[in-house]
Amino acid sequence: MMKLYAAILAVAIVAMFLPVEYLVSDAFRPPPNKVLTPTGVKEVAGTPLWLYPWRATVVLVTLLFAAVVATFFTRQTGRVRWTLAFLSITTAVFHYLTLLFTSSPPGYGVEVYPLLYVIKVGNAPPQFYLDLGQILILYAAYNAYKARTPP
Repeated sequence: MMKLYAAILAVAIVAMFLPVEYLVSDAFRPPPNKVLTPTGVKEVAGTPLWLYPWRATVVLVTLLFAAVVATFFTRQTGRVRWTLAFLSITTAVFHYLTLLFTSSPPGYGVEVYPLLYVIKVGNAPPQFYLDLGQILILYAAYNAYKARTPP
């Protein structure tokens, strides 16, 4: 079981250095060295820090979705439940790392509320998002509970 968890972490770490953003959408995207700041779009030296955990989050969400779909065709054993719980927690950790690095430059702000978070950039109106990290933590708790209780 520990080998599986190590493999999931290895996939997440490798994904941090792969350009998975091009697999998410075929829409035109600015180069990763351009970021939105309170004063407009700026060029930064190198890749912004938030992009690394974001890449891992994208890959882990894809793995989690595939694992959930796979559970439709398998028996729900304790090992399956613990794997889903570990995938959920790992995805939530990388999600919150992305938010942490997104909110670190001056003029930015991320506020986390129950089931949503708000991103503020300068004087622009705040942007509200459903916080999937909290939903994943609840899903992990559910799977851990179901793995511990006898059928």
